Amino acid sequence: MLASASPSRPGPRARARAGFRSCKAGAARTLVKRDASSADRNDNDIDDENEHHLTMPRTTHVVCMSFDTLVDATDEMCLVGHEAARRFWPKKIPGTPAEYADVFRMLMPCLEESSSFEGALMVRVMAEENIAERTRFRLMLKRRKAERLKAEAAERAAMERAVTAKQRERFELEATRRAAELAARREEYKREMDRMTAGRTTRPLNLREVVAAWDEIKLHASMKFGCDLQTDVGWEGLTVQPAGLQRVVNEVREAFGAGTVTLSRDDTGDDEEEEELEELERIGDGMEEARDDEADDDGSTPKQRWLASHRLHHGAAEFLEACANEGHEVLVLGGPYRSAACVGTVLTHLGVRVDQTEGSDDAGTRAETTNAETNADGGFGRVRVVGAEEGTARGLVVGAVMREREMPWQRWHLIDSSLSELERVARSELTVGFKARYAAWVPALHKDKVRAEHAVGVEFIDQDGLFGIVGLETPSSVLDSR
Repeated sequence: MLASASPSRPGPRARARAGFRSCKAGAARTLVKRDASSADRNDNDIDDENEHHLTMPRTTHVVCMSFDTLVDATDEMCLVGHEAARRFWPKKIPGTPAEYADVFRMLMPCLEESSSFEGALMVRVMAEENIAERTRFRLMLKRRKAERLKAEAAERAAMERAVTAKQRERFELEATRRAAELAARREEYKREMDRMTAGRTTRPLNLREVVAAWDEIKLHASMKFGCDLQTDVGWEGLTVQPAGLQRVVNEVREAFGAGTVTLSRDDTGDDEEEEELEELERIGDGMEEARDDEADDDGSTPKQRWLASHRLHHGAAEFLEACANEGHEVLVLGGPYRSAACVGTVLTHLGVRVDQTEGSDDAGTRAETTNAETNADGGFGRVRVVGAEEGTARGLVVGAVMREREMPWQRWHLIDSSLSELERVARSELTVGFKARYAAWVPALHKDKVRAEHAVGVEFIDQDGLFGIVGLETPSSVLDSR
C-alpha cells in the first residue's frame, strides 16, 4: 500500500522555502554578473586611459647600398688595376694610370664590380691591344672630320652666293688647297696607325668590340696571357678567373688604403734604359726621374691619389643628409672584396660620418680614427659600414643582418649596382624580406638592363625614386642637375 503510493509533494511551507532559496540564488547570480560587468567596465576604462599614453614607433627605413652605388670608383679601379697588372704581368704594362683613365671610363659599362679582378685584366687587354692610344687617335680623327665637313658646308654656301668670277676663283683655289692638305694628312694618319699596330699579325680589337664581347674576351685573354684558370662554384654561380689575380688586386687596394703601397716602375723599356735607372737609384741622383710614379707633380702621395680617385655619385650627399635628419639608417656594403677599413677610409675622406665599422679590429681602429677627424671637421650624413669580412654576397649579407636586427617598424631596402647580383637576389628564397632595386645612375650595358628587367623582373630606380622609397621629397638641386 505504501509502496504503491504516489510520491509525496512538498507542502506550502516547503514550496515557500524552496522559492526563497531560488530567489536568493538568482539574486546572487545577478550580483555576480553585475560585479563582473562593472569590473569589465573598469578594465576597459583603464585600457582606454593607457591607450592615450601608448605611442607606436613610426616607420623607419634601413637602406642598404653597395659601395659602387654610393661612390664612383672608376678612376680607383683603373689605378689599382694598373698597379696589380704590373705586379701580375711584369714588363707588360707600359705608361702611367693617367694614360689609361679616360679610355678605361668608356669601358666601364661592361665591368660590374669595381673591386673585382676585371679591372686589372682590362688594363692588360688595353696594353696588349694598345686600345687607349688608338681610341684617342680615332676620336681626334672624328673631331677633325666633323670640323672639316662643317667648314666645307660653309664654303659651299658662300660659293653659291658668289656673284663674280674672281670670288669663285678664290673659293676654287681654297678648295684645291684643302684637298691637298687632306691627302697629306691621310698619309700621316696611315703612318701613325701603322706605328700603333706595329708587330701585329692580326687586326687589333677596338673599344666597341671589347665592350660588346667582354664576357668572352676575358676568358680567352686569360688563356692567351698564359694564366692558370681558377674555377669556383658558389652564390655567383660558375666563375672562371686567372688564378691569384684577385688576391693581388685585394692586396694592392689594402696597401693603398693603409698608405703602405710601393708603386712599381715602368719596366717595359730597353735594357739600357733600365740599367741607367738602376744607376741613378744607386747613386741617389735623379730619383724623381727614376721613380716618377712615387710622387706626382704636385707632390701627392700614392694614398692621396688613391683617395682623390673616388667621388660621390650625384645626389648621394643630399640623400645621406636627409636620412640622417629623418632618423633613417644607411648601411654601406663593401662586398664582395672591399674591406670595412677601405670603405670607411674612403667615406670619411669624402666627408661622410661613419658611425660603426663592422669587420676586423684593425678596420674598427682605423674607422674610429678617421671618423673622429671627420666629426671634428664637420661632415654630413651618418652611415654604418659592413665590409667584405661579413660576406661576399651582398644579398645574403643584407638578409643575415636583417634577421639579426630587424624591428617591426622597419622597412629594409637593397640598392645595388650589379645586375647579376640582383638577378640572384630575385631568384633566391633567402632574400624575400627586403626589396631590391638597381641604381639606374650606374653605367651598364643596355642588353643586360633589358634582360634583367624583362626576364627576371629587376626594378630600376633613379635619384628621385631613391628619395621616394623613404618617403622624402627630392631636393630641387638633385632634380635640376641630373
